[in-house]
Amino acid sequence: MPKIVDIPAQRLEILLAAKEVFSNKGIEGTGMTHVAEAAGIGRSSIYHYFKDKDSLVAALILELMAQEEEQFRTALDKDVGNPLGRIINLASRQLDTFKEWKEMAGLTLDMWSRHQQQLRPFFQDIRTLLAELISEGQESGDINQLVDAEFTSACIIATIDGLLLQYVVDPEVFSDSNRIRATLISTITRQLQP
Repeated sequence: MPKIVDIPAQRLEILLAAKEVFSNKGIEGTGMTHVAEAAGIGRSSIYHYFKDKDSLVAALILELMAQEEEQFRTALDKDVGNPLGRIINLASRQLDTFKEWKEMAGLTLDMWSRHQQQLRPFFQDIRTLLAELISEGQESGDINQLVDAEFTSACIIATIDGLLLQYVVDPEVFSDSNRIRATLISTITRQLQP
């Protein structure tokens, strides 16, 4: 009797294996054989799910960005408080993910340097979400009316990603994570408070 394969589950297993292997070896240093071995399947089997390495990388980036966007949306959830409080919650939660992203340093740096086209829609979406929240805060009086919502959202995201890059490259900068968190929150608060 032939083995019944749960295709979505197997595809996810391959993506998880790819995430680990790409994180350790980088995208360029990883072949489909490495991913198949990490997923516990034969090399030819991986091609039933992904036609080549480029399609695997694209699928992995989409999966990681979908997870990141969901975390972003959760952090900005209306139940967390007023708009400024939700933005502070977002910044704090993003700092909490740095260790995980550092573990994927090879993959993270490869994504940032070589796959901008795939990352662009993600950044557009999260900038829009944050800009809408800033505008909501401006309407309610919680956020300074004079800030440019779109540009400020881009600057907040760039600040967080810049800190992540520094953490990946030079983790000693983060020897006092409470100090980094307090400084980031203070910077955002000063910029956005009315």
